[in-house]
Amino acid sequence: MNKRDMRRYIRSLHEGREARDKQSALLCQHIIDDPAYIHASVVGGYLPMDREADVKPVLLDALARDKTLALPLCGAAPQMTLRRVTSLDELMPGAYGIPEPPREAPIIPAEMVELLLVPLEGIDAQGFRLGKGGGFYDCLLPHISGITMGCALSWQWTKRVPQDAWDVPLACCADADGIHIFSNRNDA
Repeated sequence: MNKRDMRRYIRSLHEGREARDKQSALLCQHIIDDPAYIHASVVGGYLPMDREADVKPVLLDALARDKTLALPLCGAAPQMTLRRVTSLDELMPGAYGIPEPPREAPIIPAEMVELLLVPLEGIDAQGFRLGKGGGFYDCLLPHISGITMGCALSWQWTKRVPQDAWDVPLACCADADGIHIFSNRNDA
């Protein structure tokens, strides 16, 4: 199955808003309790689209703990920068209907991010993620020196994600059951 067909298939498995919200609450608690998050002073996150795990509780927790929070700002595809956010109230309507930091928000270099929460359409047991197809995270992930953590809902797990030469596996993935560490995680 190619990536486009896999995206369509996984989207068809979506169990609805109630299941998404319930699983998101559990995965957020696992992230907040995880040592990688606890010890990270610079956390990158995302604002979810409808079929993605909602990590807003983690974002709010990071701000409450005075962590540096970096959220994506999309440029011309596939360019994306991480920008410092001090309140979710400062976000503005952005690309693809996703709230984004204002353009004047300070850039946080990818190399400074100690933990990056990554949205996904699908993920496999080797840490390869299936994104939306725009290439934004494909361009960002190679520059992250910290831990990359996918955020998955139960129906987003798949046996094998088709891989291209540029795909970078994630270090771990949070879901409603806990944190799954992949064999490529450098601090495991």
